[in-house]
Amino acid sequence: MEFTSELLIPWCSNCKGDCCKAECCRESLDSAFLSLLLSKYPPRTPFSISEGWLTETGCALMIGRPPVCYEFLCDRILDARPKLIYRYAMVVLSKLVSHVGQRAVGRSHLVEILDPTDLSAINPDSFGRRLAEARDAFQVVRSILADKPVPGDAALRLSRISRPPRRLIF
Repeated sequence: MEFTSELLIPWCSNCKGDCCKAECCRESLDSAFLSLLLSKYPPRTPFSISEGWLTETGCALMIGRPPVCYEFLCDRILDARPKLIYRYAMVVLSKLVSHVGQRAVGRSHLVEILDPTDLSAINPDSFGRRLAEARDAFQVVRSILADKPVPGDAALRLSRISRPPRRLIF
């Protein structure tokens, strides 16, 4: 989610808030899927028991972050987007990773799978459908945040990821 990282770096890279905690980072090591990603795309710094993946310049992980890392949007980030449509686009963007991994095996999220052999039980059709929904929503989010025209079905694409605020009009 390079796009997300680029949007959030101005806030997250110099924030000393309480949002990033080592215990959240632990999921990247415990999850079979995230561990697989980390082995293919090793981080630039080692995991720290006390700091997790957090460095002085932000998170050391470009790939393999737990979904909570994408989902959290502090008030400073949202307040920087004065229009409701921009805020909603940011919320949808933050939930794309979680959406793709939902119910990967039974009721378990993709990152909750701890045994690597269980990854073979993922239903490729369901996973592919959620991935396509996330891709469609991502295209709309990029258009909104770039002040470009959105497709006529933008509300439907985004609502598959997150319910829009009641007062939002496209």
